[in-house]
Amino acid sequence: MFGPNQVGELLIGNSASTETTIQGFIANAADKALKVLSDSGVAAAANTPFKVVQKTAGDSTKGLNYEFSDVVEPRHVEKVTLGTYAAEVQKKLTVTVGTPTVNTTYEIEVRLYNDGGSLSPENFAIVQGFYVTGAVTETATQVKDGLVSSLQKNLMRRGNFELSVVSTGASTFTIEGKFQKVVPGKIIGKQIEFDALGKSYSNAFDVTLITQNTGLVTIALTTSPNPGNGTAKHAINYEWFTKGYKYEVYRQTGYPADFSTPYYASATGVYNTINIVYYTPRKATSLERQYKVLTIMIDKVTDTLANNAATNSILTSIRTAVGSYATVPSNLAVA
Repeated sequence: MFGPNQVGELLIGNSASTETTIQGFIANAADKALKVLSDSGVAAAANTPFKVVQKTAGDSTKGLNYEFSDVVEPRHVEKVTLGTYAAEVQKKLTVTVGTPTVNTTYEIEVRLYNDGGSLSPENFAIVQGFYVTGAVTETATQVKDGLVSSLQKNLMRRGNFELSVVSTGASTFTIEGKFQKVVPGKIIGKQIEFDALGKSYSNAFDVTLITQNTGLVTIALTTSPNPGNGTAKHAINYEWFTKGYKYEVYRQTGYPADFSTPYYASATGVYNTINIVYYTPRKATSLERQYKVLTIMIDKVTDTLANNAATNSILTSIRTAVGSYATVPSNLAVA
């Protein structure tokens, strides 16, 4: 969920321009190049108001080939943070079937949270897989295959987009969340959140045995989930969010008589993220501060140390402009 105190702003690029003036930047910088310049349009100087500019592929005859941020006063900068790219990781569980027994019901129960996009863990769905052994002893592989097949079929009925169930051994299989796609303004691509429980019950007529879990299906966490940092999904969602401040807040509601909003986030982007948290004093008797977050996302294209160079160039310029007013994170390793 995004929510800067009052206003958020985002600039996205994949390189740092070497131009030292705004005129040179607009005329010569490459598409998606970024640059930190002083408010007067020249190279950033210590303790001097600055802005961040981004080159675009827009129509230069109409002045639509660049974007620019609000002016940032160094003395009003509260903090500068840096987030390095980290890939999204899906949760994975390993299910193990123990030595089978006759006349037993085996069950795998998966609880899917936030069912239907509710964004609430109190809304969940249960998806189950079953296998029942008869009077003849079966192998762990037969039981495992039966549970896998049953669970896969029930997931298929839900659209087969939530979980991947894969056999990994004679008596084991994995349950892993599937990557969720993002549609700007419609689907945020939230990770699948789930837990699973293994059960086994004797089918004997003894009531105490029927209600007792004999523990022949066990589950272990193989991989912990992580939403990542600076992912393409995050960039796409946050860009949609912030463009509501800068461009048309009621996007597409007046189609076809509405304004087109430019978007620059790449579906394959690998982003380092710089956040500049600053404020503007209210020009009245009140002491209220009007906060804003300026976010700069630098696409590394591929996640290698050498590709941190553009991020470091931007950090160096910000460090120069902010001067002694705030601490700017150290440069990233490039080798």
